[in-house]
Amino acid sequence: MNEELYMGFESYLNNELPPEEKIQFEIKLKTDNEFNKKFELYKETTLFLNHKFSANTTDFKQNLQSISKEYFSENQQKPTKVIAFKPWYFAAAASVAIVLGTWFGLQNNNPTYGDFNQHENAYFIERGVVDANLRNAQDYFNNHEYNKAVIAFEKIKDINKPELQYYFAIALIETNKYQKAESLLKYIQQGKSSYKEKAIWFLALSKLKQDKIKECKKVLKQMSKDAEDYEKAQQLLYELD
Repeated sequence: MNEELYMGFESYLNNELPPEEKIQFEIKLKTDNEFNKKFELYKETTLFLNHKFSANTTDFKQNLQSISKEYFSENQQKPTKVIAFKPWYFAAAASVAIVLGTWFGLQNNNPTYGDFNQHENAYFIERGVVDANLRNAQDYFNNHEYNKAVIAFEKIKDINKPELQYYFAIALIETNKYQKAESLLKYIQQGKSSYKEKAIWFLALSKLKQDKIKECKKVLKQMSKDAEDYEKAQQLLYELD
């Protein structure tokens, strides 16, 4: 996750992302507060280097990238290559040590909503069925345009199906409308549909996004061992302890 974030930030700042990935990246910046905070911190660090050490920024960043890749490697192996620093590198390193320390420290904080909010795409439209609001809700949701998705969901006349309520609730969480989202999820949880356990999972994630850690842990413990997201729930519980 750390290496993926680092490379994603670097690619975006260098305008190297494909158009579709760039759009998704910018949508996540707008909808995921934790992701946005991490990106802003990384960007500030990069801008600091460009401003303070502009003459040698390229060399320094190349060394920084090399070190970071070693730091973020899955095996956490020690670097086998010694990187030679010129005298000014030490001044640069000293100047940004606090900022980079904050960056690395941030990665070791408690888990966030953005670490666990992966979900499948919505598919509401069946052959022969023409419902503009359903199609809009589906398409906006799958494109991560959650504000538009919420508006489309609200226009659907018959939203009593657990499937629709589930995806509506996720869109509401993504747009920070927690009370309505949790009301829908609790209603699904009380039923017997196939979305019962999924509702519990996202109810817990709603609490996590609001930093209501105790409530989040309480909800996670309600999940059945047979639930599809049970292992992820256990992982989250472990990271929260």
